[in-house]
Amino acid sequence: MHLYLHVPFCASKCGYCAFYSVTNADAAARAAYPGLALREWDLLGAESGPIETLYTGGGTPGLLGTAGVRSLADGLRARGLLADAAEWTVELNPASAGAPLLAALRAAGVNRLSFGAQCFDDAVLRRLGRRHTAAATRQALARARRAGFDNLGIDLIAGLPGVTPSGWRETLRQALDLGCTHLSVYGLGVEPGTLLHAAVRAGLAVPDADEQMDALAAAEPLLAAGGFARYEISNYARPGMACRHNLAVWRGEDYLGLGPAAASRLGRRRWTNLADLPAYAAAVQAGRVPPRAAEDELDAAADALERFVFGVRLGEGISPAAAARAWPALATRVADWEARFARLASQGIAESVPVGADPRWRLTTRGREVADAVIRELL
Repeated sequence: MHLYLHVPFCASKCGYCAFYSVTNADAAARAAYPGLALREWDLLGAESGPIETLYTGGGTPGLLGTAGVRSLADGLRARGLLADAAEWTVELNPASAGAPLLAALRAAGVNRLSFGAQCFDDAVLRRLGRRHTAAATRQALARARRAGFDNLGIDLIAGLPGVTPSGWRETLRQALDLGCTHLSVYGLGVEPGTLLHAAVRAGLAVPDADEQMDALAAAEPLLAAGGFARYEISNYARPGMACRHNLAVWRGEDYLGLGPAAASRLGRRRWTNLADLPAYAAAVQAGRVPPRAAEDELDAAADALERFVFGVRLGEGISPAAAARAWPALATRVADWEARFARLASQGIAESVPVGADPRWRLTTRGREVADAVIRELL
């Protein structure tokens, strides 16, 4: 079991962000939130169990403040949920990562931090609506180390408007100089309903698909030279420092999401909570599970297929034969998948990797550029 906790508070909305968050929550609403999330866990108790990893994302989890962090940790510990947790990640905005908050996170048992840096160009950060500067990112990481954290990561966005190819390479070099253990590199998405989407419709020029691909491709050799392995399409880590929570999801393991807009997958059941904080709070306070935006139950074959195909994103690759042993419903597809992967290998899109008794197939650098098409073919 892996647990995700969505913290739906932000001081302001970034121009590119399509994740659910509210910007008008008062101190009382933020203070009450840990109790609501813990109550949701209690309401789902019959469906849950001990957790191995915990990921706290947002929104801006730092807006819970030191008291909120302590309240959340106390509640999790009282339920026995931290006893076996090997990894607890918290996402942070450099602008809100002060020394008291970092000390509270460390005391709570958090052992991994992920900072939303995005880039190191202050003018671009302002245009994105970010509340931090490049200097603030460096200072936040230095404070985190002083607080006792050594598993630190940052997020970067490739293909931002106003960032030249040389500027992007400089961003990557600066990221390497920070001494982090993990780097996430995402392509810029122009999501409907965001401020960026409105700006693009009004005439803002953003890099096209080829320019995005060039920026993403430029990251791999630079980061590899700096000691980072690309263990997932958008994620790089130093040896042994991959995010265990995200690895579990991509490997097809179960996870439970708490909070409005959070998604869950337990057995063959999947659901996503409604992205509505007032409705979430009202339901949980009344002793009801929160309203859901979507809910379904897959048959054994569809469930196994979805879990298996997620692994295509991973650098470690996937083995059709091993998957069929884990999920017998896939047994009839093994020969077809082996043939498909062999054809993809002849096109330079996949490669065979000898691992134990079952060779694995993984995407090449070129294959990662067309991963969505590969996934569609396997499905």
